Amino acid sequence: MKRVWWLLACLILSGLAILFHGRWLPSLAKYLDVGEAPRKSDYIMIMGGGVENRPFTAAALFKKGWGERILIAELRPTPGGENLLPPEHEVTSRLLQKLGVPEDRIIVLRGNHAATFHEIVTLGELLAREPEARVMIVTDPVHTRRTRWSVQRILGERASRISFVSAPSDGYNPDDWWQTGQGFFMVTSEYLKLLFYAFRYGWGLHLTAAAVALILLIGILARYLRPMGRDKASTREAVPTS
Repeated sequence: MKRVWWLLACLILSGLAILFHGRWLPSLAKYLDVGEAPRKSDYIMIMGGGVENRPFTAAALFKKGWGERILIAELRPTPGGENLLPPEHEVTSRLLQKLGVPEDRIIVLRGNHAATFHEIVTLGELLAREPEARVMIVTDPVHTRRTRWSVQRILGERASRISFVSAPSDGYNPDDWWQTGQGFFMVTSEYLKLLFYAFRYGWGLHLTAAAVALILLIGILARYLRPMGRDKASTREAVPTS
């Protein structure tokens, strides 16, 4: 009998979630965005994985005097693509120069960086050498929460010297992110990465289980609610983030 009531409760909750999806799905994207207003900093750091929008925001901040130098992390080459395209940090550097940032104001943080966590570790080494330096991190809106979590966990007290700015994206709107392939990809993949961080770096079993349930619900509902015609066209435009 208890199983029947449990199944009935799940069906009712799922029905309500679908019925009122327009009220709560936008909050999932907005929850991930912890970007702030720009702060005067010594460095502006561009997180890897967003050449299409992050360098433009960083260059604009630099030209307005919010930062004195721009940091770029050297990323691990994509498997199989080492000889097809220039390394991302080189592309970003050239783009910044095209946008008016002097070459001597661009600093590449050397290392075999493969994820946000690795980039923050290297940033911590720079902050250890420069105990008064302040850094403004530029990344995608949905990537700011995980980046801030990494900063707080890795840098400890030094995290107070870091601020975060969200780089605008034209690929989706947080108010209806599930309606496009890129929005669906960006939001759901970010929750998956948060889940991986929970498992890999430790958030606790209960929080991890809650994250699994939320991701499954997001995937089922967003797939069900997204128009199929727009899905095929927009999925080809999706670009992964680090």
